[in-house]
Amino acid sequence: MASGLSEKGRSQRQKSNKTVTTERTDERFENSLSRSRTRVHELALCNPWEYFATFTLAETKQDRFDLKGYIKDFGNWIGNYKRKYGASDFAYLIIPEQHKNGAWHAHGLLHGVAPDSLTRNEHGYLDMAYYQNRFGYISLSPIKDKNKCASYVTKYITKDTASTARNIGKGYHTFYASRGLQGRVILGQGYLTDYQTDYQNDFCGVSWIDENQVNELLNIFENDYENAFSE
Repeated sequence: MASGLSEKGRSQRQKSNKTVTTERTDERFENSLSRSRTRVHELALCNPWEYFATFTLAETKQDRFDLKGYIKDFGNWIGNYKRKYGASDFAYLIIPEQHKNGAWHAHGLLHGVAPDSLTRNEHGYLDMAYYQNRFGYISLSPIKDKNKCASYVTKYITKDTASTARNIGKGYHTFYASRGLQGRVILGQGYLTDYQTDYQNDFCGVSWIDENQVNELLNIFENDYENAFSE
């Protein structure tokens, strides 16, 4: 009888430990997904992107199922592109997306594209022959609304892309970006009372403001700081 109870208790503890481990893993996964989305949205807003682009892979030119191989070859291609067209400012932010059959393509943002590397294809989209000759079909669309574009490209960071990153393991990321991209900059810090935000939850509030409003807020923060130490 005692042996049976002991075995039952051991089984329950194992199930409990497994549940806790699963919950912690799920929490880390959600946090990682949130960080990726936040970072992509930040990079999309803080840099002078010119084009939204879709990158595909032709099976005759690249292994469509080997993402790591594509990312490595894409990096080499960028170096060659910069040298060929003198596009030293060329930069990218791309998010891989997997087809249901396991093949890959990608979406992303570009700036510093050399004008003489662009052509117009039969579908009316801007094309880049230098990419097409190496990898496959590509289309570029000029960005008209930066905020909408940033929100749109962030939606490509999904639970599926994050799960794939975790399953593939080391060397795979949910997104890829050029080095040296501009991120958010803290212009000032302080407390505001009775301030109307565009979005708010229990943890934070967010407002979209123009340059004049930024200067007004910086003045408020500066005055509050001086008053706090002058009393």
